Amino acid sequence: MKRFAATVLPVLALMAVTAWALSAFVDVSLADQAGVRMELPAQVGNWTAHELRFCHNPECKREFRLDELSSADARCPACGSSLHTMTLEEYEQLPKDTEFRKAIYENAAGQAVQVSIVLTGRERESIHRPERCLVGQGFHLTGGGVEQFTRPDGRPLSVMIWLTRRESPGAVGEQAGYYAYWFVGQGRETPRHLMRMFWLAWDRVVHSVAHRWAYISVAGWRNPDRDDYRQQLAEFIPELHRALVLDAPARTATRNPTSAPQ
Repeated sequence: MKRFAATVLPVLALMAVTAWALSAFVDVSLADQAGVRMELPAQVGNWTAHELRFCHNPECKREFRLDELSSADARCPACGSSLHTMTLEEYEQLPKDTEFRKAIYENAAGQAVQVSIVLTGRERESIHRPERCLVGQGFHLTGGGVEQFTRPDGRPLSVMIWLTRRESPGAVGEQAGYYAYWFVGQGRETPRHLMRMFWLAWDRVVHSVAHRWAYISVAGWRNPDRDDYRQQLAEFIPELHRALVLDAPARTATRNPTSAPQ
């Protein structure tokens, strides 16, 4: 990780300065196409999805499964407020054109994982460094790094996986978990936040285009004395990848003459 940072950071800093200069004086186009489908699959292998909705009433803020509601546009059964695909805190902190999808996936054994997709909007500020967000939510990172999985077509897939611990109220005590993620752009994927920033700057500088990036995460609890969660991820993540990630289109900028320079 240190070698990676030492190699990439100087280049990233230079490109960031260049990208800022170009964004101020050169028309950088917004590419509306995303590299992922923003619809979570109903099934991933033998896992069944329960898409989530969130109440934005500050006095309620309840979470519901979509299949518990009468319709996709139903209001909160508890308080009557509107329901959304992101939490109130996420809505308040992120640009309003950020797109979210979240779901709980369960299998016949009663195991569950939470999957989320975050897609940047026009401002490209919707994705933050995941480790910072995890710590802010009360998780302790106890180890982790990039791991390799095999996609259904045989190609490799690199994913960042963090082992986590968090104190839970009551008799539950400390819970052990995992958090896996990677980023998807236009024909590019990386498990590293710095590399995503590098490619974002590169496309602005070299291609004069700002692509929409997606951030896919898979999280769950684990037995701290066992590593069977790894086999679970090795089966789940490649199938999720096949359902979500689109084939790369030709690298041409999508011009929007009515948009202001980015």
